[in-house]
Amino acid sequence: MRWLETGRTLLSIVILLKALSGIPSLAVGQYTHPAVTIFDSDPNHIWNRTYACLFIRQAPDGQQYGADALDPLLWPATQYFLMGDSHRRAVDCLDEFLRSHAEHLVADPLKRAIMQRDLWAVFDWAAGGDDLPEARRELEARLAEAIRRVALPPEEVRGLPDTYADAVIARQFGTEYDPHNPRQPFLPPELFRADGPWICLSSHSNEPTAIVHFSGRSRFLVFIRLPGGRDATLAYLHKLRLSSQPALIHQYLLNLNVPQFPAGTQVALVRQAILIDSKGQLVATPLTESVQLRVYHAITPGNQYMNYINGPSSHDQDFFEFRMSRPELFAAHNGGLLAVGPGETEFATFATQGFDAFETSTHLNERGVVLARCRACHSDSGIHSVQSRVRWMNDTSLDWLARGQTDSAISWETRATITSKEQQSDFKLLRKLRGAPSIAASKQQRPLFGGLPYHLVPSTYKVDSISNPQASSKGSGMYFEFLFLRAHSRNRVDRRYWSGVSLYSFTTCSNSVTVGTMGPMGSGLPQFGLPRRFAMK
Repeated sequence: MRWLETGRTLLSIVILLKALSGIPSLAVGQYTHPAVTIFDSDPNHIWNRTYACLFIRQAPDGQQYGADALDPLLWPATQYFLMGDSHRRAVDCLDEFLRSHAEHLVADPLKRAIMQRDLWAVFDWAAGGDDLPEARRELEARLAEAIRRVALPPEEVRGLPDTYADAVIARQFGTEYDPHNPRQPFLPPELFRADGPWICLSSHSNEPTAIVHFSGRSRFLVFIRLPGGRDATLAYLHKLRLSSQPALIHQYLLNLNVPQFPAGTQVALVRQAILIDSKGQLVATPLTESVQLRVYHAITPGNQYMNYINGPSSHDQDFFEFRMSRPELFAAHNGGLLAVGPGETEFATFATQGFDAFETSTHLNERGVVLARCRACHSDSGIHSVQSRVRWMNDTSLDWLARGQTDSAISWETRATITSKEQQSDFKLLRKLRGAPSIAASKQQRPLFGGLPYHLVPSTYKVDSISNPQASSKGSGMYFEFLFLRAHSRNRVDRRYWSGVSLYSFTTCSNSVTVGTMGPMGSGLPQFGLPRRFAMK
């Protein structure tokens, strides 16, 4: 495997040079305090100022970004909040929030839930790095206390609205795909219906099925629907599982003998928030953060190479996405969901090389078209573009499939997500800082939205892949920046992707151009002018 080691060394050098050539472009002009009115009509309200301080970034030209971003504009290599004025502002704002007991200023459970969600995202970022440990500790302690103070009691968490259902009831979006108007966004009203045409997929393993998206702060649910309806979908899944065909050959080539689904098939990925209640327990909620839909209007035979961006099947799908908007959510408009426009752009924080878009001049983090990014991981032919298939298609738990129990799959995915998060170092640190009981002391029966109580989870069900690198036998993915960044570890925090998944855990999308693994699972580096098949042999 000498060629593999040589390739890794070369890629490390290329990426390091690219990073070093990106001259930090921190704002040199006057910092403008952003004004938002998300949590209150007064922009000077401490909740508004805290949110703005943590979520809004300012470019050197004074332009501000992230006012209603789904996730904070923070990357693994970000130095913002860790030094200089930005660190001081964050610490001062959090100190004011705590000193003034700002948790008493907003009683609305929905607003408190979203504030906790946002604080938690920043905490996980701070806890996920190794550099500047003192600055990180200052942020972590304050964020942990704020997260504890805004936590909802269990009964209020259970009372949070089902925002996907609210969006369907509002009828502001289409209800089905229109082939004559393929850019028209639609929300399928029967997506969560227990006896509906959509089937929730689960690997019934000790990790969430959509592991590449894992952060532990959300559950990610994968659904599929064939054009023939529920029976046709179940029949196809049954055939797929009984085919005995592996999804991949030699772990990096597509197996073209896998049974293919027909044109007209639809796939959905739903992200819903997980919260920490006032007792310190993780609880899944029906607060939908995003919905991604893919419609296969054609099935073009592909080739064995994964994520062939410009391959013959790369334009077989139409992509749609809905995202939570805080102002829309608090105004009770359409369940808080907004459709992403065809040309809408963003600074991506998921599946990037980890460099901060505001701290480097490299083109790696330029704003990109949101919907166009989907093809980076989902450009292969039909079933081969469903990355999670590697985890669920060979599942031997056929009883739930025969009965088509979507609720069972949702329950399992919920429990797998929560149990995985409980094992992560960032959450253990958060528990320690907020004075919560240990995990062992908290394993009491508790209901979950659409999920099983803890005592009903099989005793053989355990999570080890995130804490044990050898637990995942399928392979491992690694972001490029970890080849040379964070050489010194604080030990108390696992090295992880920004998405939250362990650096050493298997990721089904690790073969994509944007994720960019090396060796046999790689897809080349067109960003650096290297051919796509650089890593293939």
